[in-house]
Amino acid sequence: MDPLIYGLLFWVFAAIFIGLETTGTRGTPWATLVKAVPAILAASFAFLSGSSNSFPLLLALSLVFCALGDIGMEYDILPGLGLFLISHICYIATFAVQSTALGITLFPLAGFLVCVIVLLVYVSLYHRYLQTSETPTPLIRAVDLYAIALSLTASSSLLLWLASGTFLGFLPFLGALLFITSDSLIGIKEFHHHFDHEEQWILGTYYLAIFLLSLSALIYAF
Repeated sequence: MDPLIYGLLFWVFAAIFIGLETTGTRGTPWATLVKAVPAILAASFAFLSGSSNSFPLLLALSLVFCALGDIGMEYDILPGLGLFLISHICYIATFAVQSTALGITLFPLAGFLVCVIVLLVYVSLYHRYLQTSETPTPLIRAVDLYAIALSLTASSSLLLWLASGTFLGFLPFLGALLFITSDSLIGIKEFHHHFDHEEQWILGTYYLAIFLLSLSALIYAF
């Protein structure tokens, strides 16, 4: 798939769904499908990247589960959370397998460990913040588990960036950090308080996250 065509289609459908969200037109089957189209396009782009190793296949699988998570979240947060958890397990495998294939030296490993520690501190602080809600947070343990998986996605994307030495490797890492941002905002909305333009912020950071992650198919096409 041509990267320019992919990018155009991705952001057209992303903008359509954000527009539907802004106007309050969501919840119908067709609107739910529109929400998942960018992730489906991203998965197709990764799968059709032309690389002969397992990297694009694993990346595409990660994005397929993002699409399924998009659909699940429209019905209930629990199945959506579960599907996105599977997605992040696939992301972790994607970046870890490719990093191992390239060879992991001391510097990338140190960067990975530092990133893990920093993000786990963030998870701990985020957990405490959600606990300050006036209402109970029944899914807090599930949220903690999911947040750890998110942290490992970001850390493993950093590991691959450092192991490859590819300058543009910062883009998937940025995408992983934006994924953390988007899901942190979801947690605040669901379990703590609402805020202005919440869905626009959540969807905007999420779509940018998976778009940047999908570019891994080009950046790491060795």
